Amino acid sequence: MNNNYSLNELINVEALQGIQDKFADATGLGAVIVNREGIPVTKPSNFTSFCSTVRLCNKGFQKCKLSDSEGGINAKERGKPDPYVCEHGLIDVAAPIILENSFIGTILCGQIISEEEGREKTLERVKERVKDYDIDFEILKEKFNDVEVLPRERIIAAAEFLSLSANYIAKMGLANIYQQELIEESRNRRQLEEHLRTKQLKILQSQVNPHFLFNVLNSIARLALIENAQETEDVTYALSDLLRYSLRNIEEIVSLEEELNCVNDYIVIQKKRYRDQFKFKIDIDKKLYDINIPLLSIQPLIENAIIHGFKEKDSGTIEISSEETAKKIVIIVEDDGVGMSQNILNNILTYEEKNREKITTHITGIGIDNVHKRLKYYFGDEYGLEINSRLGKGTKVKMNLPKNYN
Repeated sequence: MNNNYSLNELINVEALQGIQDKFADATGLGAVIVNREGIPVTKPSNFTSFCSTVRLCNKGFQKCKLSDSEGGINAKERGKPDPYVCEHGLIDVAAPIILENSFIGTILCGQIISEEEGREKTLERVKERVKDYDIDFEILKEKFNDVEVLPRERIIAAAEFLSLSANYIAKMGLANIYQQELIEESRNRRQLEEHLRTKQLKILQSQVNPHFLFNVLNSIARLALIENAQETEDVTYALSDLLRYSLRNIEEIVSLEEELNCVNDYIVIQKKRYRDQFKFKIDIDKKLYDINIPLLSIQPLIENAIIHGFKEKDSGTIEISSEETAKKIVIIVEDDGVGMSQNILNNILTYEEKNREKITTHITGIGIDNVHKRLKYYFGDEYGLEINSRLGKGTKVKMNLPKNYN
């Protein structure tokens, strides 16, 4: 159970007021229900004019609040609602409201004089405790004379009745919690079922569409072979392989060789699409082919260079190379395109959606920031992308990878 529940959150205040009013009517005693801090959550029932007058004074109200809170806490520690002397000298009884071992409030009754102590002795105590109050004591004395005197047996009986009322309130609160949890669980179940239905539909669609597309592409490639259309055959097979690769699990770790095969397929397509408008150079040491790299890490960088780097140029060169340091392997994708402004460069790898330029690719929808975050996730914060760019001079992206990663 959430231990931060407040009393009036668990139980409707009107219901609490009804319980309190019936208790006050049955016993003839003043009663009020307060939260764990001693602040009333109900309107006082059958309060004596003495207590109502004391509470009109700010100091008197604060002491009453403290007394009510301590009364509930002390009764909880004792395990029963024994009578006690309040801050202003009268006899009160407090029954703690305990919900699954959590103290959430108190129901109080009393504002009486014990028969054993008597009115005169009690008045002396009252006078001492209110001597620095901003209240005319003669008025307070007059109201004190209306306070009821009861024998101890009546006070103990009231305490037992009060305890039953506190337990009833706690059971009401527990029933309301279970009802709220049941409603929440039912709502969550409906949302989960709807989510599963949507996912199942998407899974079925993803199973149908790629297989159909691959079959069509392979048929086109075989037809191109029959018709001796070599370029059409090459591009079709490259597109089929690229799509198959891009539909693999994005969380997969692959070898650098597999990723470069994807890059080569992509280059075949782009050369035909742009009629050799762009030149591609790949200069990566083959001894690095076995290193691990997240799926679709290099291809999005090349596609980004084409889409954004050459959007205002008719030609250009993209170079993919590698270098080694003592602890890292660096894959470099460099272009001689239009470059980026400092503003875009400052925000391109940040995670604040509202401030970031949207740099995403067409084939996979994977942006540079996605590649950067995945590298950090798999390898650690010291890895990832570094980008250097100048307007009109091109862009260089360095991909930092660990040298020894299994």
